[in-house]
Parts: sequence; structure tokens; C-alpha cells
Amino acid sequence: MTAPSSTQTVTVKLSASLRAAAGIKEVHVPWTPSMSVRDLLHALGAGNPALAERLLDSDQGLNKGVQVLVNGRHIDFLSGLDTPIQATDSVMLIPPVGGG
Repeated sequence: MTAPSSTQTVTVKLSASLRAAAGIKEVHVPWTPSMSVRDLLHALGAGNPALAERLLDSDQGLNKGVQVLVNGRHIDFLSGLDTPIQATDSVMLIPPVGGG
């Protein structure tokens, strides 16, 4: 799931603690025609349980504070977890940030 192949893939860029959990900064996930952000997150989690814990809550929804951008647009301004994903899309996952 991490290296591009001849099949169409979606590029997912990880930042900060998500990058540390995955051990890489970019993941290539095999694309399917009916893929949504929700499907993409589940595919990422299936390939990396440590990443799944940071992305998905106990109800398999998006963990509070995790930001998902599709082609630079936040999914809150699209269709949320039901936002369709195309093979040419770029997805960025940003973890919650704290501090003071």
C-alpha cells in the first residue's frame, strides 16, 4: 500500500504525529471508483493499525481534531467523510495540534 504501482492510487500526505505513526510521509492507496474519504481512511487504517488509532474513533468516524484536505479543500466544506475521491486527488491528513 505504500509504493505506487501500475494500478491507480490516491496519494495521501501525512504530517506531524501521523507521519511518525506511519513511519513515512506519503502513502499510496489503491483507488476504487466509488471511494470516499471514509473508505480511504479505513484502507489506511487496515494497512497501519497505529495510524488507524490516530485517525478513527471507536465508532469508526474521524477522530476529533484530525483535519482532512482533498486537493487543498477541507472536507467540512465538501461532503465530509462521504466526499468522493478520484485517483488524481491529493489528500492531506493533519493531526490535532495542541500547545500554548
